[in-house]
Amino acid sequence: MKTDFNYESLGLKIGLEIHQQLDSKKKLFCNCPNELQGTRAPDFTILRKQRPVLGEEGKFDKGMLVEFLKKGSIVYEGYYDCTCTYELDETPPFHYDEECLDITLEICALFKMEIIREAHVCRKNYVDGSVPAGFQRTMEIGQNGKLLLKTGKEIGIENIFLEEDAARRIKTEGKTSYFRVDRLGVPLNEITTAPEIHTPEEAKDAAYRIGLLLRSANKVKRVIGSTRQDINISIKGGERIEIKGVQKLDWIPLLVNFECQRQLSLIEIKKNLKKKNLKSSVIKKETKDLSKFFKNTPCRFVKKGIKNGQKLIAMKIPGFKGIYGKELNPKRRFGTEVAEKIKILTGLQGLIHSDEDLQGKYKFTEKEIKKIKAELKIEENDLFILLLAKGRPLDDALDIIIERTKQAFNGVPEETRRAQDDGTHIFLRELGGGKRLYPDTDTQSFIISEERIQKINQSIGAYPWDIIDEYSKKYKLSGELFENLIMTGKLQLFDKLIKILPDNPTLVIRTITDMLKVLHRENRNIKQLTEKHFSTLLKGLKKGVIAKEALESILRIWIDFPELTLEKAKKKAGITSFDLKNLDEIIQDIIDKNIDLIKTRGKGATGPLMGDVMKKIGRGVVDGKILSSKLQELMIPYLTNKKGGK
Repeated sequence: MKTDFNYESLGLKIGLEIHQQLDSKKKLFCNCPNELQGTRAPDFTILRKQRPVLGEEGKFDKGMLVEFLKKGSIVYEGYYDCTCTYELDETPPFHYDEECLDITLEICALFKMEIIREAHVCRKNYVDGSVPAGFQRTMEIGQNGKLLLKTGKEIGIENIFLEEDAARRIKTEGKTSYFRVDRLGVPLNEITTAPEIHTPEEAKDAAYRIGLLLRSANKVKRVIGSTRQDINISIKGGERIEIKGVQKLDWIPLLVNFECQRQLSLIEIKKNLKKKNLKSSVIKKETKDLSKFFKNTPCRFVKKGIKNGQKLIAMKIPGFKGIYGKELNPKRRFGTEVAEKIKILTGLQGLIHSDEDLQGKYKFTEKEIKKIKAELKIEENDLFILLLAKGRPLDDALDIIIERTKQAFNGVPEETRRAQDDGTHIFLRELGGGKRLYPDTDTQSFIISEERIQKINQSIGAYPWDIIDEYSKKYKLSGELFENLIMTGKLQLFDKLIKILPDNPTLVIRTITDMLKVLHRENRNIKQLTEKHFSTLLKGLKKGVIAKEALESILRIWIDFPELTLEKAKKKAGITSFDLKNLDEIIQDIIDKNIDLIKTRGKGATGPLMGDVMKKIGRGVVDGKILSSKLQELMIPYLTNKKGGK
């Protein structure tokens, strides 16, 4: 993929939309708990269908109409103890949650936003099934903020919205989508930047800094999926494309470069069509049914489809030879885009066009290809398309082909696309417009008082990048360690624990980060561990009651038995007390049994002997530094040939 674009000459503009779930006790518009249920089986299911409705201006949103084209069913899965009739659109919304508003105001203060003094709840229409009501409730709280990038450049933060999250998609079977409504109504902030980002690296840095600021507030969720990033990209001569579902910061440069290359290729197609003096009016829905001619074709899937009642429909696109085969990105052509859109909107697969190797790829015979050309009256510069389908999906697919092909005359169509983990993206839906946003008739506007704003502003501390720099210098450690503490919400815990071990910040950080990662990978419930557990653990280490090698083992015991004292946790972990007076005798005995090893390997014998000592005494009973020091001390005579020498 090309990555050496001149972004300034391209006129690249990037805007970000960051969606961050808030860590409040309740959901935004009801009293249900703000927590997901994981893989727990649902208590009930409800089957529904959705259709678009007219917006405030009496018009349908184009994106909603395209979603309706899919004509699918929706199954909602819920729980009796953590979902209510509001989530299922059977009850009007309750009063908005005050805690969620306070968290949002704090985040607005971090970005130096102007607060909307009279806030209005609005509806944003969705008919993809993710919201049973067919719309999401959202309210703008802040506007006209700013964010400083690491380069010193300042970009605008246009808006901060407080809104409810959608249901989470569980699976799709055929045309039926399954959604779990435990996530529905979870409060989140949508933060939108101005389109003042002009390189992929700036976009990555902006997303990182926004995430760091949000995490520094200590009132946002940190689990996987709690932060979602969307990117809006355009170049000179192109259009705005929204890319949704960007899960990782490292994806951002890949996605931006992929889209730059894609838009340049689509603009080139537009220019080529203009040179050919073609008009979009030449593309017509005139087809031929060639099924009877292909009943015995060597192309297996076509032969099987016709046998099962499908039709092989052919359509001519005048003057488009070479256009469908035009490469937009590596291994992705214009024809690929058309096929993907058909698949997303109708479920059909198998678009075939004459820019492909019909004989090599599909095994069509030369006679069959000549028959297609004859039936459609194909001329030198024409393209033909084959579709294998039946019924309404076939008719819808033909409409999509015509519409997307006509869009090629305008270059880049505005779309919402979904990010893939390889840095590419595919069509998701038409780009939503303003017609799908209108005031909610079930809720009243509300006033945000100056007193409330001032109270929030007074509680705002230093910016996280300044904190990272300060801590890094103070403790002489890498800034990445303190960045991780902020991102995981453990900086305050570090501040309390470092008072216990002021001379060992590395061990304090390792205890509350690396050790917890190990335990989390073991699928242990690390939420059982409290500040008191860590404090007790490090105090025990300082007093010499336990060795640092025992820390992880005791944490593991406390996860299962959080009520145990340190002594009882030690005992359950198999860590016993040890009298250091016996240490010399034990180590000397091990040395005496390994004289030959010491003679052969010299100082290299320290490692194996240390293992024997640890095995004899028990891991975590005595600090490893004490054992190593004592072992090396007692080995000195043997290394200098004073005892047992050659």
